[in-house]
Amino acid sequence: MIHVQTVTKGYDGHLALNKLSLHVPRGAVYGLGGPNGAGKSTLLRCLSGVSQPDEGCILIDNQPVWENPALKARMAYIPDDLYYFTSANLLDMKTFYKGFYPTFDEGLFKKLGEIFPIDPKKSIRHLSKGMQKQAAFWLNLSLQPDLFLLDEPVDGLDPVMRRQLWSLI
Repeated sequence: MIHVQTVTKGYDGHLALNKLSLHVPRGAVYGLGGPNGAGKSTLLRCLSGVSQPDEGCILIDNQPVWENPALKARMAYIPDDLYYFTSANLLDMKTFYKGFYPTFDEGLFKKLGEIFPIDPKKSIRHLSKGMQKQAAFWLNLSLQPDLFLLDEPVDGLDPVMRRQLWSLI
């Protein structure tokens, strides 16, 4: 499913990825480990199509990720540094996501509302870090993605919610 072939990506003269090659088969669950600055987040940004490699090739289902909206519509990506519109609540973000992701499941969104203890009308920016992370999972699980990319997925979550999320995934 995922083919990374000799990918190199640098920032300001520092190589974050240096001729990285990787193959992840369909249905596999992979975790990336390593110290800060090892290139884990850079790889995830390249896999999601947020960043373009300087060299090499990334294919998902034998298609390039960069500038491929149809492929990106089948993916979900939760970065370590979450972003929401300034005054958006979960209902606003749900409307936004539905406009970009044809697989967004309204019924699943409502069902997940029973699991996540978040007021969907409250501004997401006013939630704690852990609650913002839960909001990201709530929205992204509702997409029913073929590929789910997670950067620091349980950072800020309590142990009970961590177990809950792993069971949902």
